[in-house]
Amino acid sequence: MNTRRLAALLIVGAIGCARRPQFTEALMLGGQTVPPETLNEGHDAYMHYCHACHGEKGDGRGPSSPGMRPPPRDFRTGMFKFGGVAAGEMPHDVDLLALIKNGLDGTPMLPWDLSDRERHAVLQYIKTFSDRWKTETPGERLLPPLPDPWVGKEAEAVERGRRLYHLSGVEKDAAGNPTTFFLSCNECHPSYLTRDDLSALSQKVLGVPPKFRDDLFRPVLKDGDYLAGDYKVHVLPVDFLFHPVKNGTSLQALYRTIAAGIAGASMPTWSSIKADDLWALVHYVKTLTDLRGTPQATVLQAALGLPGH
Repeated sequence: MNTRRLAALLIVGAIGCARRPQFTEALMLGGQTVPPETLNEGHDAYMHYCHACHGEKGDGRGPSSPGMRPPPRDFRTGMFKFGGVAAGEMPHDVDLLALIKNGLDGTPMLPWDLSDRERHAVLQYIKTFSDRWKTETPGERLLPPLPDPWVGKEAEAVERGRRLYHLSGVEKDAAGNPTTFFLSCNECHPSYLTRDDLSALSQKVLGVPPKFRDDLFRPVLKDGDYLAGDYKVHVLPVDFLFHPVKNGTSLQALYRTIAAGIAGASMPTWSSIKADDLWALVHYVKTLTDLRGTPQATVLQAALGLPGH
């Protein structure tokens, strides 16, 4: 056999191997039956678009993954940070499809302009990496209750949200019944009030001085619950004046992220908070995200005494 004919046969054989179906039977994934044709199409699209970062085995160890921060998702865990359900529960297709389409701001996960069919097939194939999809179904979607109760009262919402974010403790009515549980978001995220302003606010609302952590105006590095390969990923909570917010900064997107929490990070689920209070917190956080990159943000950072401002 001459060399040219041997090379041709090797090429044909390689193509045949590449096109060999990975799946011959339908699978039950996340409570729905997925036909093998969809899974095979998803495999091909995944290998074309996704495997460079997420790896051929879905383990987050693709050839482009070293040095990426945050590291690519390890799909074998079945854990998704922005699933739109209570942290740790299985997300719905509609929310995972949106993540593929829109990407995650400030991360290597870019928006992917796939057709609806390709996007659906890729997602179904991704599910094959984790056994959780074979036994679990998606949790309840945490959608913002509408209408927003603070429409027309945004300044009032921002003030209430500022208190919820910065204070720690319980506000009570005249009869001593608890009315508001403050969230003390600045135990992990930065404080955006000076120590004097925070002291005055705590004395006014709670009648007690606040407890200051040492580095009040910077985020606190946290241990995550997520493993990238063999090592634990540490999580730096968002500084809203500095970091991009990964999953969107619309009021509705912020509501869902705060309500659901972030799986694998130290951001808990806050869906148990009264909807009016959660909306107020969202309005306050939205004012911070809108300041990022503006001269007003520089002025605020300087007031907080941050180096370089």
